[in-house]
Amino acid sequence: MATEVILPMLGETMNEGTIVAWSKHEGDAIRPGDVLFSVESDKATLEVEATTAGYLRRILAPAGSTVAVLSVVAYITATLDEVVSAPAAQVAAAPRPAGAAPSKTSEAGPPARATASPAPHPSGRLVASPRARRAASQRGLDLSRITGSGPGGRIIERDLDAASSAPRLTPVAERMAGDLKIDVAGVLGTGPGGRVTRRDLETAARAAPPSTVAAAPLTRMQRIMADRMVASFTSAPHFYLHAEVNARRLLAMRQELLPTLEASHGLRVTISDLLVLICARALTRHPQAMAQYTPDGLRLAPAVNIGLAADTPNGLVVPVIHAADRLALPDLVKTRTELVERARAGKSLPQDFDGGVFTLSNLGASRVDSFDAILNPPQATILAAGRIAERPFAEGGQLGLVPTMKLSLSVDHRVLDGAAGARFLDEIVGLLESPAQALV
Repeated sequence: MATEVILPMLGETMNEGTIVAWSKHEGDAIRPGDVLFSVESDKATLEVEATTAGYLRRILAPAGSTVAVLSVVAYITATLDEVVSAPAAQVAAAPRPAGAAPSKTSEAGPPARATASPAPHPSGRLVASPRARRAASQRGLDLSRITGSGPGGRIIERDLDAASSAPRLTPVAERMAGDLKIDVAGVLGTGPGGRVTRRDLETAARAAPPSTVAAAPLTRMQRIMADRMVASFTSAPHFYLHAEVNARRLLAMRQELLPTLEASHGLRVTISDLLVLICARALTRHPQAMAQYTPDGLRLAPAVNIGLAADTPNGLVVPVIHAADRLALPDLVKTRTELVERARAGKSLPQDFDGGVFTLSNLGASRVDSFDAILNPPQATILAAGRIAERPFAEGGQLGLVPTMKLSLSVDHRVLDGAAGARFLDEIVGLLESPAQALV
């Protein structure tokens, strides 16, 4: 009996997702834990793994399709000979092209079935020689994107040579390259394994003659982020509080902790780690800063879950450190490291982005002195931190050059007024200037 492969709900707010790429092809053997496909949700690109063994017999939602959660996107069978006949309603409900409006059922009959995968054989299996399949697996090549030169369009081993010489692209970059009509042969990849990323293509597009550059299409994650930020900025009454902090003790504490954590835990503590630790301590004393506005009143946070804005090859994401106030510094650093590494590798888990009640955005690694951040809805506060640099500052009654950090706290005025926001920021400033208190 065929096993349904469904698009799971990969987040609290996820209603649909876009199939970015299939890692397996029709006819491939499947083992539990194998990555079947990657899907772009409203927060990140995530991988979906198989839960049963067998063969990927039929794909209902090809790459590029936008699919409602819990829709059937494929079938796995015990043998390759098993016939799969999905109900028309299932097939019609699953895929639609990314960016297109949901289709409506015609009165004349059911919608047309979705195509399975590029250039399929009439039997539903990809036509490739066994040697070509083995070689493609060893080289990490996607056979569905290779044109065969053998009899009947069969992919043979020599067809892989031309594909191997072409730059490898991330799924998002691959779609973008097609839309922009960029010749990727001249693009230098900076992603993992030398892969060409979205950012590499944007650099190539800026360098190309203006007449040859088309508008860069938005990914699903970019579209949703744009809508959320517009909704946040136009609906939540933002106000901003600023402070400049003497960071001398903060830097000294990091320098003291660096060798200890590296020797005992193999971890490298960053300024962001210390900021998260300090914000967690401050939030426990100012729980209203974690509340969320609703028409029925303020919804209090069940836990101190802090989101940390992270830059990845496919855009900005905000993984969440859960119960940050309960983590000792080594555990916090380890959690942050794992979250950010998964996000940058495109291997985030659904729970990595759920439940955030406060966000930290640290641009200290860039030459940014200060900035005001837009609230991450439905959160009521976000802290923006600039770089630490020597600036004129009064210390011990003497004016001199002191390493300082500039902070900006964005606040939803429906949740906190100016005085409450000022008390919260003052708590953060006090802990930053005496950071040893946060380790107690």
